[in-house]
Amino acid sequence: MKKILVLGFLVLSVSLNAQLVVDDFKSGDLTNKTMGLGESDFMYQTGNSIIGKTRQIRAKVNQNPFNQNFQVAVKNGKIVISAAYDTRGTVYLGYGKDSNNKAAPMNLDLSSYKNLKIEYDGKSTVNGIFIALFTGTSRATYGKHVEAKEGKIVFTIPLKDFEKISPKYTLKDIDFIRFQFDSRSKTGCNMAINKIWFE
Repeated sequence: MKKILVLGFLVLSVSLNAQLVVDDFKSGDLTNKTMGLGESDFMYQTGNSIIGKTRQIRAKVNQNPFNQNFQVAVKNGKIVISAAYDTRGTVYLGYGKDSNNKAAPMNLDLSSYKNLKIEYDGKSTVNGIFIALFTGTSRATYGKHVEAKEGKIVFTIPLKDFEKISPKYTLKDIDFIRFQFDSRSKTGCNMAINKIWFE
């Protein structure tokens, strides 16, 4: 029995160490930020649970015919994105810049990881997720429409599915990561992202 427990502990330790957390949103709170049509704002949070220690948030409203709310907040280990009826907006998350918007290359070696995972709670219709991994001025990108689901979802993206934009791109030296979450729904979009990680 003792051997089984030790073996179980070792397996658990290996599996936990196989994750590289980008953000678990447990640090860097952001009070509810409401955006209007055409508004765009850069916000910065710092914390030890953020890869590179700094999270850059940019929120932008592209369509708002009924002057409804588009809000972003970071609280209680979640980033919450909420768009009202027919309000189309985008939230960008960036990792690899400092709080003055200057490059702070992370030099991450992601070559031993297979997937990028995003865990979120949602009640929404089709929305867009776009991700870019940058090696200096080279990058690889991934884009997908995520269909309507309710409840807790883990969205898994194989790193091999990223499209290389330049032959100089390499997973062995990722300097900057950008996530883009789009609200494109006539009925609105509400989601709370709990965690982003490589595995």
